[in-house]
Amino acid sequence: MIERAAIVQAPKVLLHDHLDGGLRPETVIDLARDAGYDRLPTQDAGELARAFTAGADRKSLELYLEGFEHTVGVLQTREALTRVAEECAADLAADGVVYAEVRYAPELSTRDGLSLDDVTEAILEGFDLGARAHGIGIGFIVTAMRQFAR
Repeated sequence: MIERAAIVQAPKVLLHDHLDGGLRPETVIDLARDAGYDRLPTQDAGELARAFTAGADRKSLELYLEGFEHTVGVLQTREALTRVAEECAADLAADGVVYAEVRYAPELSTRDGLSLDDVTEAILEGFDLGARAHGIGIGFIVTAMRQFAR
């Protein structure tokens, strides 16, 4: 059996990761507090992590996507986007990822007035900070949401 430490240490490439799918539960709680977002199911980081995991384990796309309502809900400021992108790079590097391509639809973060360019620039800034601090190569795949028909 391979030890977890050996898996973490092995250099890896990740070619399809969702920025809004990997937020730290503690960060979601912090950002929700800062933004006045009051729809989280709990303010306890451990319970929130379990809720996100349970959502992913329900074998239903609709149920799985419920968690994204909360992560996208707190990604409505430049500061939040930059923080989450920087933490994403740090977390991937800690898992032994040496290069990642992370996707996000900027239009998901325009509810409170950010432009598509604002969102993109904030994410790129966070990725740059995280990449330089943790020695990871990271690219941003800008996606569009079919239902918005832009």
